[in-house]
Amino acid sequence: MAKTTLNNGKKVYLVMGKRTPFGKFGGSLKDMNPVDLAVHASKSLLSSVELPVDQIDHVIFGNVAPSTTDTIYGGRHLALKLGMPQTTPGYNVNRLCGSGIQAIMDAVNLIKLQQAEIVLAAGSENMSMMPQLIYGGRFGVRYGSLRTVDMLLDTLTDKYTETPMALTAEKLARTHNITRKECDLFSMESHQKAQRAHAQKFLEDEIASVNTKNGVCNRDEHVREQASLDEMQRLRPSFQQDGVVTPATASGVVDGACSILVASESAVEKHKLSPLAEIIDGEVVGVDPTIMGIGPVPAVNNLLKRNETSVDEVDLFEINEAFASQVLACSNELKIEKEKLNIWGGSIAIGHPLGATGARITLTLARQLSKLKKEFGVASACIGGGQGISILLKRV
Repeated sequence: MAKTTLNNGKKVYLVMGKRTPFGKFGGSLKDMNPVDLAVHASKSLLSSVELPVDQIDHVIFGNVAPSTTDTIYGGRHLALKLGMPQTTPGYNVNRLCGSGIQAIMDAVNLIKLQQAEIVLAAGSENMSMMPQLIYGGRFGVRYGSLRTVDMLLDTLTDKYTETPMALTAEKLARTHNITRKECDLFSMESHQKAQRAHAQKFLEDEIASVNTKNGVCNRDEHVREQASLDEMQRLRPSFQQDGVVTPATASGVVDGACSILVASESAVEKHKLSPLAEIIDGEVVGVDPTIMGIGPVPAVNNLLKRNETSVDEVDLFEINEAFASQVLACSNELKIEKEKLNIWGGSIAIGHPLGATGARITLTLARQLSKLKKEFGVASACIGGGQGISILLKRV
């Protein structure tokens, strides 16, 4: 594999990461705002690498729907709540479901531009906290009702095309001849892989347990211990008659955060850090919004072409499981071997806290490469509105 010319000879590393468990909708983490979720993950991360907070040059915070008013200050508040000097800057990034990967790619760019040596890239979402909004009351109402909006439901609908995300998955199923049975089976296997990963403690080192008023949350709450294909097949389609999208074949609505430390080669040497992977390159593309789930295909193809390699040469893939039909369409078109894809389960089982997922799949991929002694991995996600994002890692 040739090294991309975009590296300019400067290596950038994914040092380490930590995440909260992903709490089910209305579950253990429902009362923790997105910034505090990220603070918890980041404290665990910095403790694990024994790096003083004043050594971090910049903070980037991925978030999609600010479910609390302080979330719009997320990057800055994350830095301050971690005890960083007031001179440490921070900002938010929102590339929807790709926000977590975008935060990492922004960190890489800051380092390559020599504007930073060490960057904290985080992503967080509390979907349980997304509010119901009321419009029309600020200036008074003489007659009629106020207009209310469910921010969670509206966030999952592309207003440009007036298309719910699930209908883009249904369209992909039709155009790629993907059946309901295939989607149910894929979803069951996602739960089975995630359950095995938890049971074998493969995910243990990336999860920072959270103490709540109801006890300790130390594992992903959306994962079903006994996923039943028969139960999945009995569910009615949620959006289209005879459709493939059901509550079981869509990503879980959950709460959680993930934080990743990104550092230059000189910073790694100076602080005696032991990175998991080198961040080789990244790619973002636009696609037809009505089939937004296909985004990983051109994002991965462009990335691999620029780095003079092929799908066959990549050892592991993490493609975010927005919907079963969407991942199946992408993996079929890319011709990814089943044994290489989402080997510890995906968002159908683990859940998809929008701003955090990209960071989660990138961290999980880096840890898979390290544990299994594989060389190259690609993480990718589709993005509402019609985009795709991907990132290429090499095991250190």
